Amino acid sequence: MTKKVLALLFCFSLSGCALARIDPLHLLVRSDRITSLEQEAEILSRASLGWTKDGRIRVLVTRGNAYERGYQQGKLLRQEVQDNLGYIHKRALKKFHFEELFNEVYERMRPFIPQDYVDEMHGLAHGSRLPLEVIHHIHVLADIGEWGGKKHIKKAIREMMAGTLATTCSNLSASGSATSDGELYTVRILDWGLHRISKLHEYPLIHISIPDKGLTNVNIGWVGYLGAVSGMNAEGITLGEMGYRDPEGETLQGIPMPFMLRQVLTEASNLEDVRRIIRDAVGTNSYIFMMSDGKSKESELYVKDRQRFLSFKPGADIRDTQDYLPAIADIVYGGHYNEKMTKVLNENHGQLSPELLQRIIPQIAMPSNFQNVIYRPQKLQFWVSNAASSDDWAASQPYTFFDLAEFLANNRH
Repeated sequence: MTKKVLALLFCFSLSGCALARIDPLHLLVRSDRITSLEQEAEILSRASLGWTKDGRIRVLVTRGNAYERGYQQGKLLRQEVQDNLGYIHKRALKKFHFEELFNEVYERMRPFIPQDYVDEMHGLAHGSRLPLEVIHHIHVLADIGEWGGKKHIKKAIREMMAGTLATTCSNLSASGSATSDGELYTVRILDWGLHRISKLHEYPLIHISIPDKGLTNVNIGWVGYLGAVSGMNAEGITLGEMGYRDPEGETLQGIPMPFMLRQVLTEASNLEDVRRIIRDAVGTNSYIFMMSDGKSKESELYVKDRQRFLSFKPGADIRDTQDYLPAIADIVYGGHYNEKMTKVLNENHGQLSPELLQRIIPQIAMPSNFQNVIYRPQKLQFWVSNAASSDDWAASQPYTFFDLAEFLANNRH
């Protein structure tokens, strides 16, 4: 160490005012990827921020590598990310009482999280000026909420998500003879009462990600949340999921489910790819997934846990231990109210359309209904509704239409 550096360090140590001027959350202090403000400006110039045509939902477009795309979202939506994630983190800590649980869970899952998503979380933290651990905690929360493991933690989780906040969803896919026009429609009903315990519903986001490696895709989610539970990619692959009971062997030593679904959006061009990604993933809890491919007009329902991977196609009986869903031609389905779904889908067979599905969803959604998506994957289109407040579930809200194909055609730069 030179004498000049030593002298500077000595002067610095005597200057309390200088120490007070240090900003530990500054980009150039935290990041090893962005080393100048000029580089930051170039990275931000590749992203854009707007609104859907009806003005209800933010539309964010990010481009580049994983870190850059995380940084773009964090910086362009900094105030929203801080408010949204900061609030839910505070509420989660209040319910679970100790922060160490989240640190422990993240460390268990970290070996299974692809590096791209680790990098993206870093970028989001740096762009939003939030502590990295807050970002980590938020992105393991979904799997903690489904974990059927240690009983005392499970009890705390059930208290957090009790009654109308229970985590159970519904999904269905219909085509051919089941729909009014023969097209494929897939419905994702997210019954997860986060509008009762968070601000997520205040910050819906359609995030179009254009990675430097992988497929262009849209995450239909919320500001600051990088994981995917609803979405579509440019190949017409759509997402749907729901928690499925608490079988033996559930663990948090695996890839977080929302990051596994991000892999599907980024890597899957067909249902064979989807099956491979989900089947081969080191999973955590028991889930059901509803996936469709607009190119082939096919859809499949999967049951995935640590012991097994089951696949069901439209028009087949679905049987599994306590559950039986009778076959309906050209439809595959499952959810919280299975008998009600069987009845309403049979009654409306051959007439299903986006408009009719919007009227059907309130009949089969739970009181915790947080988000609904109706996909038309053949045309890369979807309709989405979100809960408006703690008292207004998503099923009662207007739907926003979004045409991904049109958007991509008009934004090819």
